[in-house]
Amino acid sequence: MATEPAFNPVLLDIPDSFETGRLLIRAPRPGDGAIVYASVVETLDDLRRYPASMPWAMEDPSVERMEDFCRRGAASWILRADFPMLLFRRDTGEHAGNCGLHRFNWNTRVFEIGWWCRKRHQGQGLITEAAAAVAEFAFGHLGARRLWCGADEENERSWRVAERLGLDHEGTLRSERCNPDGTRRTLRIYATTR
Repeated sequence: MATEPAFNPVLLDIPDSFETGRLLIRAPRPGDGAIVYASVVETLDDLRRYPASMPWAMEDPSVERMEDFCRRGAASWILRADFPMLLFRRDTGEHAGNCGLHRFNWNTRVFEIGWWCRKRHQGQGLITEAAAAVAEFAFGHLGARRLWCGADEENERSWRVAERLGLDHEGTLRSERCNPDGTRRTLRIYATTR
């Protein structure tokens, strides 16, 4: 009796870049560290407002750390283990932030989506545009069945993106995580299924 081989996501042929009306969205590459570093430094105060959600922003940024992130991200794409994505404005080529699919399960096809926007590009709808495209990438290329995100209750700009994407507010988890100083945080969960 022959058995079907187990699904191997490494063999899945998927694009590592795609475009929207205003953005080029692509996998990180070696050499992107300095670009991401400049965006992180510019946005650091905003990112550090939610340390329980973005613990990586609490560490001192450096070009080397961001280059490590980009190279590991490129490797994760090849291994289909994580899908960090860099956002670039098509008109200027500027790095506008990151979006990606993380902490997913290939067996159940459940993917978490997350994002952050470079300070100078906030309030322009770029993250909503990027997240909508990344969601379509998840459903269209990865066979996602459920896409979800968690946003700190005080990070209204982030959970409003989820609402604009049409994700349902499934619940609010009180005291779900805590900041390094012990302050408890509340997380809003949004999701959609297909």
